[in-house]
Amino acid sequence: MSRLAEIDHKHDQLRALLTRLNADALWIQKTHNISWITAGANPAIVADNPTAPYSVIITADKRQIVTDNIEAPRIRAEEGFEELGFEFVVSPWYARQPPSLPNMISDQQDTVEPEMQKLRWVLGEEEKVRYRALGRDAAAALEGAIRTVRPGDSEWQIAARLDAGCREWGGMAVVNLVATDERVSKFRHPYITDKRLERYVMIVVCMRRGGLVVAATRLAHFGKLPQEIADGARRVARVDAAGYVATLPGRTLGDVLADIQQAYADVGEADQWRNHHQGGLIAYRPRERNATPNDPTMIQAGQAFAWNPSIVGSKSEDTILLGDRDFEIVTAASSDFPMIDVHIGGRTIRRPGVLEL
Repeated sequence: MSRLAEIDHKHDQLRALLTRLNADALWIQKTHNISWITAGANPAIVADNPTAPYSVIITADKRQIVTDNIEAPRIRAEEGFEELGFEFVVSPWYARQPPSLPNMISDQQDTVEPEMQKLRWVLGEEEKVRYRALGRDAAAALEGAIRTVRPGDSEWQIAARLDAGCREWGGMAVVNLVATDERVSKFRHPYITDKRLERYVMIVVCMRRGGLVVAATRLAHFGKLPQEIADGARRVARVDAAGYVATLPGRTLGDVLADIQQAYADVGEADQWRNHHQGGLIAYRPRERNATPNDPTMIQAGQAFAWNPSIVGSKSEDTILLGDRDFEIVTAASSDFPMIDVHIGGRTIRRPGVLEL
Protein backbone atom coordinates (compact mmCIF):
# COMPACT_ATOMS: atom_id res chain seq x y z
CA MET A 1 0.00 0.00 0.00
CA SER A 2 1.34 3.45 -0.93
CA ARG A 3 1.27 6.43 1.40
CA LEU A 4 -1.64 7.84 -0.61
CA ALA A 5 -3.56 4.58 -0.32
CA GLU A 6 -2.95 4.53 3.44
CA ILE A 7 -4.28 8.08 3.78
CA ASP A 8 -7.30 7.28 1.57
CA HIS A 9 -8.09 4.27 3.82
CA LYS A 10 -7.85 6.44 6.94
CA HIS A 11 -10.06 9.07 5.29
CA ASP A 12 -12.65 6.32 4.81
CA GLN A 13 -12.41 5.50 8.51
CA LEU A 14 -12.98 9.15 9.38
CA ARG A 15 -15.97 9.40 7.04
CA ALA A 16 -17.52 6.57 9.04
CA LEU A 17 -16.60 8.38 12.27
CA LEU A 18 -18.29 11.57 11.07
CA THR A 19 -21.42 9.57 10.30
CA ARG A 20 -21.39 7.91 13.74
CA LEU A 21 -20.96 11.26 15.47
CA ASN A 22 -23.49 13.01 13.22
CA ALA A 23 -20.93 15.64 12.13
CA ASP A 24 -19.91 17.14 8.78
CA ALA A 25 -16.29 18.07 9.50
CA LEU A 26 -13.47 16.99 11.82
CA TRP A 27 -10.74 19.42 12.88
CA ILE A 28 -7.57 17.49 13.79
CA GLN A 29 -5.15 19.53 15.92
CA LYS A 30 -3.23 17.03 18.05
CA THR A 31 0.23 16.09 16.82
CA HIS A 32 -0.26 12.34 17.20
CA ASN A 33 -3.50 12.45 15.22
CA ILE A 34 -1.94 14.55 12.46
CA SER A 35 0.92 12.05 12.19
CA TRP A 36 -1.67 9.28 11.93
CA ILE A 37 -3.87 10.81 9.21
CA THR A 38 -0.85 11.98 7.16
CA ALA A 39 0.82 8.54 7.34
CA GLY A 40 3.95 9.67 9.08
CA ALA A 41 4.35 13.44 8.94
CA ASN A 42 6.08 15.00 11.94
CA PRO A 43 4.09 18.17 12.67
CA ALA A 44 5.84 19.15 15.91
CA ILE A 45 7.93 22.32 16.12
CA VAL A 46 7.82 22.55 19.91
CA ALA A 47 8.63 18.97 20.90
CA ASP A 48 6.31 18.73 23.90
CA ASN A 49 3.40 20.72 22.46
CA PRO A 50 0.34 18.47 22.12
CA THR A 51 -0.95 20.60 19.23
CA ALA A 52 0.84 21.38 15.99
CA PRO A 53 1.53 24.60 14.05
CA TYR A 54 -0.74 23.26 11.34
CA SER A 55 -3.95 21.29 11.53
CA VAL A 56 -6.07 19.09 9.29
CA ILE A 57 -9.72 19.39 8.33
CA ILE A 58 -11.53 16.27 7.18
CA THR A 59 -14.94 16.30 5.51
CA ALA A 60 -16.67 13.59 3.51
CA ASP A 61 -15.06 14.75 0.25
CA LYS A 62 -12.08 16.91 1.26
CA ARG A 63 -8.97 16.94 3.38
CA GLN A 64 -7.28 20.27 4.05
CA ILE A 65 -4.09 21.50 5.67
CA VAL A 66 -4.81 24.64 7.71
CA THR A 67 -1.64 26.60 8.37
CA ASP A 68 0.14 29.95 8.13
CA ASN A 69 2.68 31.49 5.79
CA ILE A 70 5.56 30.31 8.04
CA GLU A 71 4.79 26.60 7.75
CA ALA A 72 3.18 26.39 4.31
CA PRO A 73 6.34 26.65 2.13
CA ARG A 74 8.19 23.95 4.07
CA ILE A 75 5.40 21.41 4.31
CA ARG A 76 4.40 22.00 0.67
CA ALA A 77 7.97 21.33 -0.44
CA GLU A 78 8.91 18.51 1.93
CA GLU A 79 5.73 16.64 2.81
CA GLY A 80 4.11 16.56 -0.63
CA PHE A 81 0.67 16.99 0.87
CA GLU A 82 -0.94 18.23 -2.34
CA GLU A 83 0.07 15.00 -4.12
CA LEU A 84 -1.55 13.16 -1.22
CA GLY A 85 -4.91 14.80 -1.80
CA PHE A 86 -4.72 17.67 0.71
CA GLU A 87 -5.72 21.23 -0.14
CA PHE A 88 -4.04 24.17 1.59
CA VAL A 89 -5.77 26.93 3.55
CA VAL A 90 -3.09 29.51 4.40
CA SER A 91 -3.36 32.68 6.47
CA PRO A 92 -0.75 35.22 7.70
CA TRP A 93 1.08 34.17 10.86
CA TYR A 94 -0.05 37.38 12.59
CA ALA A 95 -3.72 36.88 11.71
CA ARG A 96 -4.37 33.17 11.80
CA GLN A 97 -8.03 32.31 11.49
CA PRO A 98 -9.30 29.10 13.03
CA PRO A 99 -11.53 27.15 10.68
CA SER A 100 -15.23 27.72 11.05
CA LEU A 101 -17.34 25.07 9.37
CA PRO A 102 -20.92 24.12 10.17
CA ASN A 103 -21.39 21.08 12.36
CA MET A 104 -17.65 20.65 12.97
CA ILE A 105 -16.14 18.51 15.72
CA SER A 106 -12.55 18.52 17.00
CA ASP A 107 -10.10 15.99 18.42
CA GLN A 108 -9.80 18.39 21.36
CA GLN A 109 -13.26 17.27 22.47
CA ASP A 110 -13.49 14.54 25.08
CA THR A 111 -16.04 12.66 23.01
CA VAL A 112 -13.89 12.65 19.87
CA GLU A 113 -10.35 11.82 21.01
CA PRO A 114 -11.28 8.33 22.35
CA GLU A 115 -12.75 7.52 18.93
CA MET A 116 -9.56 8.71 17.22
CA GLN A 117 -7.52 6.65 19.65
CA LYS A 118 -9.35 3.44 18.71
CA LEU A 119 -8.43 4.08 15.08
CA ARG A 120 -4.79 4.90 15.91
CA TRP A 121 -4.03 1.86 17.98
CA VAL A 122 -4.71 -0.77 15.29
CA LEU A 123 -1.80 -0.48 12.88
CA GLY A 124 -2.22 -1.02 9.15
CA GLU A 125 0.25 -2.93 7.01
CA GLU A 126 2.37 0.09 6.04
CA GLU A 127 2.37 1.31 9.63
CA LYS A 128 3.64 -2.10 10.70
CA VAL A 129 6.55 -1.81 8.25
CA ARG A 130 7.47 1.60 9.67
CA TYR A 131 6.97 0.30 13.21
CA ARG A 132 9.33 -2.64 12.76
CA ALA A 133 12.00 -0.33 11.35
CA LEU A 134 11.49 2.10 14.23
CA GLY A 135 11.81 -0.75 16.74
CA ARG A 136 15.10 -1.93 15.25
CA ASP A 137 16.53 1.57 15.23
CA ALA A 138 15.36 2.38 18.77
CA ALA A 139 16.99 -0.82 20.04
CA ALA A 140 20.20 0.15 18.23
CA ALA A 141 20.16 3.64 19.77
CA LEU A 142 19.47 2.24 23.23
CA GLU A 143 22.17 -0.41 23.08
CA GLY A 144 24.61 2.04 21.51
CA ALA A 145 24.13 4.32 24.49
CA ILE A 146 24.41 1.64 27.17
CA ARG A 147 27.50 0.01 25.63
CA THR A 148 29.39 3.31 25.83
CA VAL A 149 28.74 4.11 29.51
CA ARG A 150 31.76 4.34 31.78
CA PRO A 151 32.17 4.69 35.54
CA GLY A 152 32.17 8.37 36.36
CA ASP A 153 29.66 9.29 33.66
CA SER A 154 26.85 11.47 34.94
CA GLU A 155 23.28 10.43 34.23
CA TRP A 156 22.95 13.54 32.08
CA GLN A 157 25.91 12.44 29.95
CA ILE A 158 24.40 8.98 29.51
CA ALA A 159 21.04 10.47 28.59
CA ALA A 160 22.72 12.79 26.08
CA ARG A 161 24.16 9.79 24.25
CA LEU A 162 20.72 8.22 24.08
CA ASP A 163 19.22 11.47 22.78
CA ALA A 164 21.93 11.67 20.15
CA GLY A 165 21.47 8.03 19.16
CA CYS A 166 17.73 8.50 18.61
CA ARG A 167 18.39 11.64 16.55
CA GLU A 168 20.95 9.80 14.44
CA TRP A 169 18.27 7.29 13.53
CA GLY A 170 15.86 10.09 12.60
CA GLY A 171 13.78 9.98 15.75
CA MET A 172 13.44 11.58 19.16
CA ALA A 173 13.63 10.20 22.68
CA VAL A 174 10.30 11.49 23.99
CA VAL A 175 10.97 9.54 27.20
CA ASN A 176 14.59 9.35 28.36
CA LEU A 177 15.16 7.99 31.88
CA VAL A 178 18.47 7.03 33.47
CA ALA A 179 19.14 5.59 36.92
CA THR A 180 22.53 4.61 38.31
CA ASP A 181 23.41 2.35 41.24
CA GLU A 182 21.03 2.77 44.20
CA ARG A 183 18.62 4.91 42.17
CA VAL A 184 17.69 1.81 40.12
CA SER A 185 16.16 0.35 43.30
CA LYS A 186 14.70 3.55 44.71
CA PHE A 187 12.68 4.97 41.84
CA ARG A 188 10.43 3.44 39.18
CA HIS A 189 10.48 6.67 37.13
CA PRO A 190 14.08 7.84 37.56
CA TYR A 191 14.31 11.35 36.18
CA ILE A 192 17.88 12.20 35.14
CA THR A 193 20.23 13.74 37.72
CA ASP A 194 23.91 14.69 37.89
CA LYS A 195 24.71 11.53 39.89
CA ARG A 196 27.74 9.71 38.51
CA LEU A 197 27.76 6.04 37.61
CA GLU A 198 29.67 3.64 39.81
CA ARG A 199 28.63 0.13 38.69
CA TYR A 200 24.95 -0.34 37.77
CA VAL A 201 22.82 1.56 35.25
CA MET A 202 19.32 1.38 33.77
CA ILE A 203 18.34 3.29 30.61
CA VAL A 204 14.72 3.67 29.45
CA VAL A 205 13.58 5.10 26.13
CA CYS A 206 10.39 5.84 24.25
CA MET A 207 11.51 6.78 20.73
CA ARG A 208 9.19 8.57 18.33
CA ARG A 209 9.56 8.80 14.56
CA GLY A 210 6.86 9.71 12.07
CA GLY A 211 4.46 9.91 14.99
CA LEU A 212 4.87 6.25 15.98
CA VAL A 213 6.44 5.39 19.36
CA VAL A 214 8.22 2.31 20.72
CA ALA A 215 9.53 1.68 24.25
CA ALA A 216 12.39 -0.39 25.67
CA THR A 217 14.68 -0.67 28.71
CA ARG A 218 18.22 -2.02 29.08
CA LEU A 219 20.49 -2.51 32.09
CA ALA A 220 24.26 -2.86 32.47
CA HIS A 221 26.73 -3.55 35.28
CA PHE A 222 30.49 -3.06 35.55
CA GLY A 223 32.27 -6.15 36.80
CA LYS A 224 30.84 -9.52 37.77
CA LEU A 225 27.09 -9.36 38.19
CA PRO A 226 26.04 -9.67 41.86
CA GLN A 227 23.77 -12.64 42.49
CA GLU A 228 21.03 -10.38 43.84
CA ILE A 229 20.85 -8.42 40.58
CA ALA A 230 21.03 -11.58 38.46
CA ASP A 231 18.19 -13.18 40.44
CA GLY A 232 16.08 -10.03 40.19
CA ALA A 233 16.59 -9.89 36.42
CA ARG A 234 15.40 -13.49 36.08
CA ARG A 235 12.31 -12.87 38.18
CA VAL A 236 11.24 -9.76 36.29
CA ALA A 237 11.98 -11.44 32.94
CA ARG A 238 9.54 -14.20 33.85
CA VAL A 239 6.84 -11.65 34.64
CA ASP A 240 7.49 -9.88 31.35
CA ALA A 241 7.31 -13.12 29.39
CA ALA A 242 4.02 -13.98 31.10
CA GLY A 243 2.62 -10.70 29.82
CA TYR A 244 3.70 -11.51 26.28
CA VAL A 245 2.09 -14.96 26.11
CA ALA A 246 -1.06 -13.58 27.76
CA THR A 247 -1.49 -10.91 25.07
CA LEU A 248 -3.86 -12.51 22.58
CA PRO A 249 -6.67 -11.21 20.35
CA GLY A 250 -10.04 -11.58 22.03
CA ARG A 251 -8.69 -11.17 25.55
CA THR A 252 -8.87 -7.91 27.50
CA LEU A 253 -6.22 -5.68 29.02
CA GLY A 254 -7.65 -6.69 32.39
CA ASP A 255 -7.12 -10.36 31.54
CA VAL A 256 -3.45 -9.73 30.74
CA LEU A 257 -2.93 -7.69 33.89
CA ALA A 258 -4.41 -10.53 35.96
CA ASP A 259 -1.88 -12.93 34.41
CA ILE A 260 0.93 -10.46 35.12
CA GLN A 261 -0.22 -10.17 38.73
CA GLN A 262 -0.17 -13.95 39.03
CA ALA A 263 3.32 -14.06 37.54
CA TYR A 264 4.54 -11.60 40.17
CA ALA A 265 3.11 -13.85 42.86
CA ASP A 266 4.71 -16.93 41.27
CA VAL A 267 8.20 -15.38 41.57
CA GLY A 268 7.62 -14.23 45.16
CA GLU A 269 6.92 -10.58 44.36
CA ALA A 270 3.14 -10.50 44.74
CA ASP A 271 2.73 -6.80 45.58
CA GLN A 272 5.31 -5.28 43.24
CA TRP A 273 2.75 -4.57 40.49
CA ARG A 274 1.19 -1.97 42.77
CA ASN A 275 4.29 0.24 42.69
CA HIS A 276 4.20 1.14 38.98
CA HIS A 277 1.88 0.76 36.02
CA GLN A 278 2.57 -2.39 34.03
CA GLY A 279 2.23 -0.83 30.58
CA GLY A 280 -0.26 -1.64 27.87
CA LEU A 281 -1.18 -0.38 24.42
CA ILE A 282 1.35 1.75 22.54
CA ALA A 283 1.23 3.28 19.05
CA TYR A 284 1.26 7.04 18.50
CA ARG A 285 1.76 7.86 22.18
CA PRO A 286 4.23 6.39 24.73
CA ARG A 287 1.21 4.55 26.08
CA GLU A 288 -2.17 4.73 24.39
CA ARG A 289 -3.73 2.96 27.37
CA ASN A 290 -2.24 1.42 30.50
CA ALA A 291 -3.84 -1.80 31.68
CA THR A 292 -5.77 -1.53 34.95
CA PRO A 293 -7.55 -4.22 37.01
CA ASN A 294 -10.64 -5.51 35.19
CA ASP A 295 -9.98 -3.23 32.20
CA PRO A 296 -12.52 -4.36 29.54
CA THR A 297 -10.55 -3.02 26.55
CA MET A 298 -10.47 -5.78 23.93
CA ILE A 299 -7.15 -6.80 22.42
CA GLN A 300 -6.94 -6.95 18.62
CA ALA A 301 -4.44 -8.18 16.05
CA GLY A 302 -2.43 -5.26 14.68
CA GLN A 303 -2.05 -3.59 18.05
CA ALA A 304 1.29 -2.94 19.75
CA PHE A 305 2.04 -3.39 23.44
CA ALA A 306 4.81 -2.38 25.79
CA TRP A 307 4.64 -4.22 29.11
CA ASN A 308 7.11 -2.93 31.70
CA PRO A 309 7.13 -5.03 34.87
CA SER A 310 9.58 -4.00 37.58
CA ILE A 311 10.72 -5.16 40.97
CA VAL A 312 13.17 -3.50 43.34
CA GLY A 313 16.41 -3.13 41.39
CA SER A 314 15.26 -4.51 38.03
CA LYS A 315 12.93 -3.93 35.10
CA SER A 316 12.11 -5.59 31.77
CA GLU A 317 10.57 -3.77 28.80
CA ASP A 318 10.29 -4.12 25.04
CA THR A 319 7.62 -3.40 22.44
CA ILE A 320 5.69 -6.18 20.73
CA LEU A 321 3.48 -6.16 17.65
CA LEU A 322 0.54 -8.55 17.86
CA GLY A 323 -0.54 -10.82 15.00
CA ASP A 324 -3.57 -13.08 14.74
CA ARG A 325 -1.95 -15.80 16.89
CA ASP A 326 1.46 -14.60 18.01
CA PHE A 327 3.62 -11.57 18.68
CA GLU A 328 6.93 -10.24 17.44
CA ILE A 329 9.34 -8.16 19.52
CA VAL A 330 10.08 -5.10 17.40
CA THR A 331 12.70 -3.70 19.81
CA ALA A 332 14.49 -7.03 20.18
CA ALA A 333 17.97 -6.94 21.68
CA SER A 334 20.95 -7.60 19.44
CA SER A 335 22.31 -11.14 19.10
CA ASP A 336 25.30 -10.48 21.37
CA PHE A 337 23.30 -8.92 24.21
CA PRO A 338 22.94 -11.26 27.24
CA MET A 339 19.55 -12.94 27.23
CA ILE A 340 17.40 -14.77 29.77
CA ASP A 341 15.44 -17.75 28.47
CA VAL A 342 12.02 -18.04 30.08
CA HIS A 343 10.19 -21.35 29.56
CA ILE A 344 6.50 -20.62 29.75
CA GLY A 345 3.37 -21.95 28.11
CA GLY A 346 5.27 -24.64 26.27
CA ARG A 347 7.62 -22.19 24.58
CA THR A 348 10.77 -20.21 25.28
CA ILE A 349 10.61 -16.42 25.46
CA ARG A 350 13.95 -14.62 25.35
CA ARG A 351 14.25 -11.44 27.43
CA PRO A 352 17.27 -9.12 27.77
CA GLY A 353 19.42 -9.71 30.82
CA VAL A 354 21.98 -7.36 32.35
CA LEU A 355 24.97 -6.46 30.19
CA GLU A 356 28.29 -6.99 31.98
CA LEU A 357 30.86 -4.35 31.04
